[in-house]
Amino acid sequence: MAPDRDLVTSLVLADPGLPRQTPTESYWQHIPHPLAETQSASLPAETDHAIIGSGITGLAVAKTLLEQHATATVTVLEARTLCSGATGRNGGQMAANAGEEYMHLAETHGAAIAGQIVSFTLRNLDQMHVLMEDYDAVETCEMQRVQKLRVFLTDDKFHAFQESIARLETDHPSLRGLYTILDRDVVLQKYKIHGAAGGALLPAATIWPYRLITKVFAALIEKYPRRLTIETQTPVESIQHESNKSVFPYTLHTSRGLLRAGNVVHCTNGYSGHLLPNLRGRIHPFKGTMTVQDPKDTVPNQGTSLSWGFHYSPTYDSVTERRGYGLYYLGQSVRTGYFYFGGEESRLEDVVSADDSWVGEYSVGHLQSVLPGFFGQGSSWDVVSAWSGIMGFSSDGLPLVGRLPTTLTGREGNGEWIAAAFNGYGMANCLLSGEALARSILGENKVDLPEAYGVGEKRLSQFLTASEAIKAWSKL
Repeated sequence: MAPDRDLVTSLVLADPGLPRQTPTESYWQHIPHPLAETQSASLPAETDHAIIGSGITGLAVAKTLLEQHATATVTVLEARTLCSGATGRNGGQMAANAGEEYMHLAETHGAAIAGQIVSFTLRNLDQMHVLMEDYDAVETCEMQRVQKLRVFLTDDKFHAFQESIARLETDHPSLRGLYTILDRDVVLQKYKIHGAAGGALLPAATIWPYRLITKVFAALIEKYPRRLTIETQTPVESIQHESNKSVFPYTLHTSRGLLRAGNVVHCTNGYSGHLLPNLRGRIHPFKGTMTVQDPKDTVPNQGTSLSWGFHYSPTYDSVTERRGYGLYYLGQSVRTGYFYFGGEESRLEDVVSADDSWVGEYSVGHLQSVLPGFFGQGSSWDVVSAWSGIMGFSSDGLPLVGRLPTTLTGREGNGEWIAAAFNGYGMANCLLSGEALARSILGENKVDLPEAYGVGEKRLSQFLTASEAIKAWSKL
């Protein structure tokens, strides 16, 4: 049953507000980093670049600006603790979704641009590995290179995936062999996963994301103590532009006072619509649920070799009005054997939401009940931890990266920039998106970024519109 259009409209167009000050506790953050609540004794008066958000994207922008400009000053503003948003609350999976999305991308944008996007996500994952190695963080963040086993629970999803892979390999022969297709018998007999219509393997990794990002921030603070400040517990409440100020034309009103800036960089993902009301609907929040579950040696620990994704056709229960949104994602800790399992089955108003201060009891129970069955186990496993996190989704399913026009900011000036809306695949997009954005800010004309991620007129008028988001959710 399609959801009520008026409800969809109200949810998609709602002000996401500021990040909630009492979020559910993410397992990744249960031991806070020493910089978790770092801030200057008093807020700096001025900065060349004010970056709002301290996840992967904010880190990538800050790091690139500092490295590529010898005198630039950078201030990172975080509404809560360091890396407390989507990066510090995600599923810990490093994998691309090229196979599932390629057919749609090619039909919408053409094979060349679809190929750009696939290649970009694969390069981004490679650069995540480079970042870990450069900062000696492989062991710290418990990174494991694995194969991701994508399991398709319904025939229609499996067939659509196979068609998408066939077109990907036809359009881009260099990508042949990236995916290995498995039939249902192999998925069951070799990989011991029950209920599959088929599956596929692709190169991937698992990671403790919070540890990586906080470690790199700490290194940047040590290297650039005079040029980088990190201001946690400092939500930006509004932005003002003064055209008569040539050097620092932007004034950011924060909970701790005013900050003048030359450029403002929005790395706020699902919360972007709060400071940028004209983006509401074009970008909207999606709330996901994560659990940590302890199988207590009932199944082998496969954390060094596999991670999993479970794909199915969206479902709807007319009695409870809960919907299943088509995906579960799973990794396993090599050290503890714990499973990190996420996905969503909830009412629409509970998922198109920016409120991570609570996690649904039903959502947690659902994840607890469904996971053992995939491994042929009959009883549920203990939940060690459960939390919610806010992703940023765009109406056309692609990130938004570039300089913001005044039609979106509602303010004069050309110094506002954005990298947001990673549609649940931030690990495959954020690092290089942030780097490309920083290089654009510094005036580079050619940057490593798919054309379809840009802030162009055609995209804003045809694809990245509130009406497209409303239409998509109304069909679900």
